[in-house]
Amino acid sequence: MDTTSRSGNGRSLLSILNIATPIIQAPMAGVSTPALAAAVSEAGGLGSLGVGAMDAEGARKAIRETRALTGKPFNINVFCHVPAVANAAREKAWLDYLAPRFAEYGASPPSSLREIYKSFAVDEAMFQMLLEEKPAVVSFHFGLPVQEKIDALHAAGIVLLASATSLQEARQIEAAGIDASWRKASRRADTAASSTPPATTRASARWRWYASWSGIPACR
Repeated sequence: MDTTSRSGNGRSLLSILNIATPIIQAPMAGVSTPALAAAVSEAGGLGSLGVGAMDAEGARKAIRETRALTGKPFNINVFCHVPAVANAAREKAWLDYLAPRFAEYGASPPSSLREIYKSFAVDEAMFQMLLEEKPAVVSFHFGLPVQEKIDALHAAGIVLLASATSLQEARQIEAAGIDASWRKASRRADTAASSTPPATTRASARWRWYASWSGIPACR
């Protein structure tokens, strides 16, 4: 983990996050728990809760449960992907195609499909909840929210992180005023999905060069 800021302000990532150990727990939406996040924070790292699979009230409950276990900073991670666009004809075709598979196991396919992860980009209830609960850190995955939300979260005293999978995303993160970023290696296909097209080897090299002088701390 590269914890040094190159902007000249002398602040390291450890200082920004108010942690003692350069370890950030992966948020792991659907798997992380308040107990796990609190344990990591208590050990000096930054515990994380992935709330991409929760609604606002579920996330609020998880935040409060974590606070009951630790007084140290922890991170709330949200998904900022472009929301799915419903296509009834295409979805029906998939359901019809899969119906025989359901029948093999004595099950019935759902009558319709829905998006299981609501994007923070359109989740106003989640946004308002974060402004009210004010977790120490909020991180963004699969893109960034609009600048107005970024500014409002900053104004609430929240440190903001974001993941970058390409040079283009790294530049967008810095331009948006995010406090720090981390690079997600493309080989981590489970959690490294990009909001931009895959980088070429040359672009990856440019990313490393950019990270070497970027004004915000970065880790990988």
